[in-house]
Amino acid sequence: MVQLDGITDREVTKARAALDALIESEEQVSDAVAAGFVAVAVMCPKANPSDLWQHVIYRHLLDSGWSDNRWKRVSGFALERAFVSMYESRLAPHNLRMRKLDKTEANKILVGLGTNIRDTKIDVFLEGKAPNTAGPWRVFGAAHVKSSIAERIQDDVPASQAFMSAGLVSIALTMDSKSYPPPHGECINWGELGGRSLGVDKERLKRGYVEVEGQFDGLFSFNLRTPPSPATTASGKRIYTMGLSEKQPDQLVKFLTEKWIAYAKANPV
Repeated sequence: MVQLDGITDREVTKARAALDALIESEEQVSDAVAAGFVAVAVMCPKANPSDLWQHVIYRHLLDSGWSDNRWKRVSGFALERAFVSMYESRLAPHNLRMRKLDKTEANKILVGLGTNIRDTKIDVFLEGKAPNTAGPWRVFGAAHVKSSIAERIQDDVPASQAFMSAGLVSIALTMDSKSYPPPHGECINWGELGGRSLGVDKERLKRGYVEVEGQFDGLFSFNLRTPPSPATTASGKRIYTMGLSEKQPDQLVKFLTEKWIAYAKANPV
């Protein structure tokens, strides 16, 4: 039995029943998983989002007979849809949005941006527009969405670097989800960005992807155990730690607002 802060046993049962019902009713399973996660995140605002993702959603589906391979096929799409859904109302007041695009539209945009990146390397597009207008919406960056840092994040680096080289924004959004089994942590979801080794003189290679090598403009972890970066890093890029129920505008909204203003100024229509 894993004890989670910010959610009761009754709420776990309620969330899992709602997820099961969504999977039965939704045509796309990834949409159901996304909706189930958003619902439990709203119901339990003080809980660690990564714990909800791992222990309430993921482990329940495994217990329900899902294979780990099926989870991997579905969860990436689900998490992308969850972020788009949760941030729609948060970004709208700032004339921003996250958007999932189909292959044809994505490739058209990527060609127009002067990149040779394939659509499969961009999870979510970041768009902005001038205030008090009907558009046009302009792509100013991309978000790479990962359940965990082990989830082939290095495969996204060439696309990320290409975006940054073109003056576009490239960020990573992650649950930094990984539990360590007994006797190391009794399945505590420490993640891979140093939560378990905080305060220990230990190299944390995966933090270096951002803090040292600057492979992304920023990495936003929704695991509250992830240590955030100091104000100054070797690359000038940082890891941000946040929940899903922070006062708005939260760190992600502020970051994207600043990046969009800078992009629009540097690239006037």
